[in-house]
Amino acid sequence: MKRPEDISIRVFTAIKFGWGVFGQDLDQDVRLVEAVREEIGDKHDLMVDTGWLVERTPKQAISVVRSIENFRPYFVEEILHPEDYDGYGTLAATVETPIACGEQEATEWGFRQLIDRAKIDILQPDLTRCGGFTTARKIVHMAELANHLVIPHSWCSDLLTAASLHLNAFQRRAVFVEFNTSQGPLSRSLVKDPLKIEDGYVRVPQGPGLGVEVNEKTIEQYRVV
Repeated sequence: MKRPEDISIRVFTAIKFGWGVFGQDLDQDVRLVEAVREEIGDKHDLMVDTGWLVERTPKQAISVVRSIENFRPYFVEEILHPEDYDGYGTLAATVETPIACGEQEATEWGFRQLIDRAKIDILQPDLTRCGGFTTARKIVHMAELANHLVIPHSWCSDLLTAASLHLNAFQRRAVFVEFNTSQGPLSRSLVKDPLKIEDGYVRVPQGPGLGVEVNEKTIEQYRVV
């Protein structure tokens, strides 16, 4: 998580944080969420990515979510293993906070399980894993029929974020686009003109294809042969 002096929260409409030390100590987790809420105030949405690599039972997951509900997270992400559909079903039926999952799914069948068995509130298809735009459009239609939200997972690079912006433009009820604040070359330099936030929003690229041009120099610099 970036410190406040590194990134002005005024640039964003919402903040997501997690992983790292999150999940090692429940009391510390609560203090971290509380500190973020105090820093960003009440006008910004807060998402918490708890990190599914931390092994939890459904009851432990329920305890974690309940312990931070007072800080009004917009959603809690991947608090159980991505394929623990029944565990998610128990969790989602017990807590008030919306539950998000799906970045690891690679099939339409998996997203159907997230809707029918896991009962999660927010689907998070990653266009590099779920089968591209063809499958992602089907996922959006499934979500709309079930009255679920879709927030694409787009952490890796501006190429993925650009694709996710187009998927959001396809949706009737788009909510957020995930914008990686990392300044690493594979995040910001894979395209010649990196995506920018303007007053809390990122414009859908309007050029050919995804609307962004691949930076061949970056690819050559990091190519593994």
